[in-house]
Amino acid sequence: MSLIQLQEPTPSNPGFLAIILSVGFRPFFALGSLVGAAMMLSWVFIYRGTLELPLANIFSWHAHEMIFAYAIAIVAGFLLTAVRNWTGLDTARGPLLLGLVTLWLLPRPLSMMLAPSFWLSIIDLAFIPALAICLAVPIIRSKNWRNLLFIPILSAFFICNLLYHLAIHQQLEINPSTPILFALELVLMLITIIGARVMPMFTRNGTQAAVEPRSFPNQPLILLAAGVSQLLVNTFLDVKLLQATSSLIFAALIFWAWLGWQGTALWRKPMLWVLHIAYLGLAISYISKAASHYHLMANSFWIHSAAVLCIGMMTIGFIGRVSLGHSGRKLECSRLMLSSYCLMLLAVALRLAASIWPNPALWDGAAFCWSLALLCFAIEFIPYLSSPRADGKAL
Repeated sequence: MSLIQLQEPTPSNPGFLAIILSVGFRPFFALGSLVGAAMMLSWVFIYRGTLELPLANIFSWHAHEMIFAYAIAIVAGFLLTAVRNWTGLDTARGPLLLGLVTLWLLPRPLSMMLAPSFWLSIIDLAFIPALAICLAVPIIRSKNWRNLLFIPILSAFFICNLLYHLAIHQQLEINPSTPILFALELVLMLITIIGARVMPMFTRNGTQAAVEPRSFPNQPLILLAAGVSQLLVNTFLDVKLLQATSSLIFAALIFWAWLGWQGTALWRKPMLWVLHIAYLGLAISYISKAASHYHLMANSFWIHSAAVLCIGMMTIGFIGRVSLGHSGRKLECSRLMLSSYCLMLLAVALRLAASIWPNPALWDGAAFCWSLALLCFAIEFIPYLSSPRADGKAL
């Protein structure tokens, strides 16, 4: 998972498109942050009734866009970059990367302007298979079998999106939010797996070995097995005790892993504590999920704990770290980066408070803080993402 720099010749004065389309993290992190902010602000006006759009169901649309517009963009940017480094082969760049970005981006404004249609669904469904192919080809060619795991996970995302579209077209008698909740958990699985692989390294390197993280044997594999087990139990077994127990076991394993990475030094490093808070958010989310089965906690609390505390905090921390490292800049937290972390933390506090004490002012405040956090990232990093590497190395 280390940042492997490929020493290839690059034009001395590459143009804007050549730079932004050189590797996946550049367009997907730049546009993903802007889309994530815009979609959340749009949601405020939609649920308040100020903005009327031709949506089949405003609540399932909001959940769908947070996963398939925002989260998937960050996942795509990360995997396209990581697979290139793991395999030493290009994933997508130039016109192919532009095509991928277009497939992801085009449904966003179309879904807000046009009534749901078969063709609009086809466009939205096309992105994930195209992304999976761009990742699978270099993984298979390089025989990097360990990372082929991400292809079935992407296939599961596609199935969730397909079920959502079938539901909004009334071809399936299910709540369209149901497959979106499953997709939410797939994002959490990715955070669990990737976090277990990179957090110890990030912590050790970020503290100059002042913290020496410890991991239990086969940690990523055990976490993956526990996560998949609880997801299957909660999806297919309508037995509260088993559902709650499987979620608590998963939360306990996450917390055990997280404890092994702790040390005082990391909490003095904003670029580390933002990731550690997010990973702890995984455990909090699954404890909340277990409690929700017995109505000890609102279902909204666990969903927004997962979405804002875990996914929001992890993505805002991760995309900044990856963007700095892969643009040849020092891993140093600027004031604007720290502002984005604090704004996302405030969004967490306000949104979780709103799950306990429903209040439009809390909902609005959380949405605006989320959007401002992503806009802070965009202001800081889009100039880096659209310019050559600072260290003069190949794009």
